[in-house]
Amino acid sequence: MVLDPDDAVLFSDRSLCWLQLGDGKKALLDANRCRKMRPHWPKACHRQGEALMLLKDYEGASERFWDGLKLDPVDTDIEDALRTCMCPCHGTVENL
Repeated sequence: MVLDPDDAVLFSDRSLCWLQLGDGKKALLDANRCRKMRPHWPKACHRQGEALMLLKDYEGASERFWDGLKLDPVDTDIEDALRTCMCPCHGTVENL
């Protein structure tokens, strides 16, 4: 990042851009960097989960969404993403 390499929000936003472009690997790299900078930010967990969903790592995604819900139990976006992730059609762990 040219503007501020220590700004987690920029990495979160760029991760979202990669997600919208369908590039899960780049989205995950930016989401991981964001989470490293701000480990207690629910949005960082959400970005990681969304990237892992795109990469079809549903178990990893559900773990990240759970992390986000632990940080913000009333975040309905993360809750909805977790429900989608745990859909039986993905073959994820049922007891999460």
